[in-house]
Amino acid sequence: MVGVRSRKGGQHTDIGARLLARRIACNVSLEEISKELRIPVSQLAALEQEDYSVFSAELYARGAYTTYATYLGTYSAKDLRSMLRALSAVRTRVPLKMLSPDRLFDRLLNPRFVIIVLVACVAILVGGYIAWQVQSFWKVPDLVITSPMGYVIDGSDVMIAGEAEENVRLTINEEQVLLKPDATFSAQLRLHIGINPVRVQAVNASGAASTKELFLLREK
Repeated sequence: MVGVRSRKGGQHTDIGARLLARRIACNVSLEEISKELRIPVSQLAALEQEDYSVFSAELYARGAYTTYATYLGTYSAKDLRSMLRALSAVRTRVPLKMLSPDRLFDRLLNPRFVIIVLVACVAILVGGYIAWQVQSFWKVPDLVITSPMGYVIDGSDVMIAGEAEENVRLTINEEQVLLKPDATFSAQLRLHIGINPVRVQAVNASGAASTKELFLLREK
């Protein structure tokens, strides 16, 4: 991290004095300007004192000066060049400050950080739930036939039974069959001699359908 100093052991200009005089003439405090420009009070005061050690880089000092001077109406390209020359002449190297584990932990426990994490977690959970609901809505419903077990039927009647999902419309050969509370179903079907096609279909609210087709043989 590179810091710069001007007044302390470096070249001094009248830029800071002009900023201070103009602010006093406008009868406005550093706190008011800081709130409006979103520049820390410490940086505004440093500009007036021409002590640029509070800035981590020359770029930030330049940006703060340009914004502040423009706000007060004292900005000039000449002053900016003078300021940059002063910064270049007295630039000093400042060690990069590393956060200790304790300070890092304190920052992680900052209420704002905790709120951001909680909001992000809630957003992920809500998004996942919505995605699951959409997937469930468009998913083809489950349909399992449990009876008959074979395709050759001895007799004139057969029991068609199975399991589906709740809230589906179930039909056997286009005839609606009501589901039981446990989502199972059963219906008696009369067969004629020969091959009997049986079509079982479950349709959910989105229109997705599962279909099972049986071909049952009644020999006599």
